[in-house]
Amino acid sequence: SVIALNPSVTPRPTNTLAPTPTLTPTLTPTPTPVTYTVTEKDDMFGVALRYGISLDALKAANPTVIPNLMSVGTVLIIPITPTPPSASASQETQTHTPDPFSPLRLAMAPVCYQDALGGAYCFVQLENLSQSPVENPSVRFTLTDADATTLEMDGILPLNILPAQQTIPAVAYFPAPVPESFEISAQILDWLPVMPDDTRYLEAEIAAEPPVIAEGVRFAESAGKVIIPEGEVDYVWVLGVVYDSTGQVLGLRRWEAEVPLSTSGSIPFSFRIYAMQGEIAEIKLFVEAHATIP
Repeated sequence: SVIALNPSVTPRPTNTLAPTPTLTPTLTPTPTPVTYTVTEKDDMFGVALRYGISLDALKAANPTVIPNLMSVGTVLIIPITPTPPSASASQETQTHTPDPFSPLRLAMAPVCYQDALGGAYCFVQLENLSQSPVENPSVRFTLTDADATTLEMDGILPLNILPAQQTIPAVAYFPAPVPESFEISAQILDWLPVMPDDTRYLEAEIAAEPPVIAEGVRFAESAGKVIIPEGEVDYVWVLGVVYDSTGQVLGLRRWEAEVPLSTSGSIPFSFRIYAMQGEIAEIKLFVEAHATIP
C-alpha cells in the first residue's frame, strides 16, 4: 500500500535513526573479507543498505549475530568483493539497453548525494509496470568521472516486494573515495516473480497522521498505524521516502516494528526521515507485512 501525503510545518521530535557520517566501514583488500564494526546507532538493515546488499545476505554471512540484539563493537562480515576502478569506461558500461520483456523500468534518472566522509548515497526510482508484484529487484549503479574511470555498486530495494503499478527507490552506498564530480547511470539487474498463490506476505494498510516538516530543516516526522486485517505477522516494515518538488528522491528510512508484535491487528509507528539535501515537498509511505511461516 502507498499513501502520498502533503506536509505540514509543525515540528515534533522522535527517534533519529538515519544515515549519518558516524558509519565507518572498514574495507580490506581481497581475499580478506570486508568487515564493519557496529556502532550504537546501527541496525542490521542500515548496514545492509550502506553496502548495497540484501538483509538476508547479511544475516546469512553472520549467522551467530541476532539482528535486534547487536552490541556496540560487533564485527559483521560483509558478503561483497570491493570493485576496483577500471582503467577506462567501456561503451557497454555507460549505455544500457532496457529488457523489452522486463516488468520494471527506471521512472527517473538516478541521483547521488555525497556525504561528509567522501562517499555517496545513490537512488533510482524503480517502477513495476505489470499487474503482479515482483520480489527482490536489484539495480547496478555506475559512477564515471572525467577521466572515464568507473565505480560500480549494486543497489537494493528497501523492501522485499515491489507491488504492481508502484514505484519505490532502490539505493546503494559508494564508500569513499568518490570523485568530486561524476556522471551516474543505473541498470536494472534482477527480480523474481511472485506467484498468485504466494501467502508469505499479508494485506496491510497505513492510517497515517499528517506528516510534520520543520521549516528550514531537512527532515520530516511521520506517524500513524499499520492495519493488518488478518493473519499471523512475522515482521512489519514501513518505508518513508521524501521527495523534492520535481519528484526526485531526497532520502528514505525503513521503520521496523518491535518484536514480539501485537496481535491486535493495529501497530503504531513513529519515525523521522532525513533528506540528503534540498527541500522536502512530499512524503510517501509504503508498508510490507510478512506472515509467520509455521
